[in-house]
Amino acid sequence: MFACLASLLFLAVGEVAPPPPVPDAEVAPFLKTPELAEWNNALRLTAAGETRVKTGQSIMAMAATKSAAPGPRVGSLAETPEQAKARAQKVIDEGTRQLQQALPSLTRLRLAAAVRSAEANKPILFQVESAQKAWEQAVTQGVARLQKQASDAGFTQTHFLGGFALLGDNKLSRPAALAGEIRAAWSKVDERSLAPIPEGGYSFTPAVGKAAPTVAKTLTAAAAPKQIALVWAEFYALSSDGNMGLLFLRLADAQTMHIIGSALAFTELGAKTAVVAPLNCAITLQDQRGFLPRLGSSGEWLLGFERSSHPLGSALLTHLCVTQSKVQTAAAPYVVIVAGGGPAGAEGIRARWNVAQAESDGTFLAFNVSSVAEGAAALNVGTLKLVVSAPTPAK
Repeated sequence: MFACLASLLFLAVGEVAPPPPVPDAEVAPFLKTPELAEWNNALRLTAAGETRVKTGQSIMAMAATKSAAPGPRVGSLAETPEQAKARAQKVIDEGTRQLQQALPSLTRLRLAAAVRSAEANKPILFQVESAQKAWEQAVTQGVARLQKQASDAGFTQTHFLGGFALLGDNKLSRPAALAGEIRAAWSKVDERSLAPIPEGGYSFTPAVGKAAPTVAKTLTAAAAPKQIALVWAEFYALSSDGNMGLLFLRLADAQTMHIIGSALAFTELGAKTAVVAPLNCAITLQDQRGFLPRLGSSGEWLLGFERSSHPLGSALLTHLCVTQSKVQTAAAPYVVIVAGGGPAGAEGIRARWNVAQAESDGTFLAFNVSSVAEGAAALNVGTLKLVVSAPTPAK
């Protein structure tokens, strides 16, 4: 009621209504260090004041009972009801002063937390656009981008694991163009950093004890982050014939098994012809509560995907998480699909995305994105869309 009245007063004087209040139990994460100390002191003072007021009220109630029950007083030092009431009032006044002393700090810090909470939870639109590219250009540019990122991060060795494609029939395949041409493009950019394919090929082996997982039986696990990089390719068909689609190149750390890089291209799988009239592919995520930035800034959450999550929707969300919000995403499930072996396990994964396909009008693909943390109910994140359209004519 009081919050409603306060909002009406703000509107009456032409000011913006205050943000929704934050429960006291959730205020602390939104406070700076000096504010947090002030908040804790004010809470302690409030608790002490409330205790004093309750004690005084209890004494007052007992004094009233004695006044209503006539009888002989025992002992010359016995406290009269009037004296007990006076003592009770003194205790109540002390508690009230403590509450009044703490109130300005609590009010100010509650408002600060509410403002910051509203800012952190405001809707955010994530958007990525990719004009259609020829296959060779898509591969070359994607490889160059990830190679530079791996080099800048300090990786001394890179293993290209291969790739997979989800074509028009929704069946998984491994087209030769995905592996051979991407490996050749990487060797052309930096042959020294690309590791040879191990004897027996690649196969994921889960972590044992404190040792990191490995991607081949003959390879030693990475001893620390930023030593060995893993790269693979994913292609998701958008056309019915399975040719036109989205090419993703992913970069992961072999020690942490986190995806740290992602390159995207809208292209035709293996096509040798140039693109005459390129189409445009736009990907958007309407994050209703600013969920992704908060996940990324915390650095505490490693996310995977539910088994029921839509493959293309998951791939799109992974790209947005890695490139725009730095949300830590598990690499092991993808590595198992590319290289085999496993199981991928759930080491370190504290929550999972679920990307479910939603209805569309035929001009775009839409997905409902939610996140499910351990022991918690599903949280609705927002709507993910993919739109393919003709380029806007030049004016």
